[in-house]
Amino acid sequence: MLGKEPDDILTVLAVGVFADKRIFSSEIQVFISSVSNLELSDLDLPKISGAKALTWFEMNKQTIQDKFEGPRSEFDAWFVPILERVGEYVDKEKFLKQLDDIFIADDEIHISETAMRVLVERVWGVT
Repeated sequence: MLGKEPDDILTVLAVGVFADKRIFSSEIQVFISSVSNLELSDLDLPKISGAKALTWFEMNKQTIQDKFEGPRSEFDAWFVPILERVGEYVDKEKFLKQLDDIFIADDEIHISETAMRVLVERVWGVT
């Protein structure tokens, strides 16, 4: 729908919505806002409207949820390569800020969100 780079970026942000294994409307709103304001890389990425971001989320949420419900090894085998690709072309600091904004959208940081942040930092070699 959007191309490999935007799709990877949206996938990582959407995984942030699912990280606490619950989906809150506030997290989806922050996801949409984050996607609509993507200025994370040197790539010439097209602007993604809020409507397109929500459509993408709805079209992909079952796949992401299925990955969360499967074995951790299968999740990592799917997610780590996506993180590696995203880490090649985003401003990591800005991107981590957007993930944090999604994590705190429900006014609570969950252990699984902290674990996701640690995984992203480890894959990207940042702290």
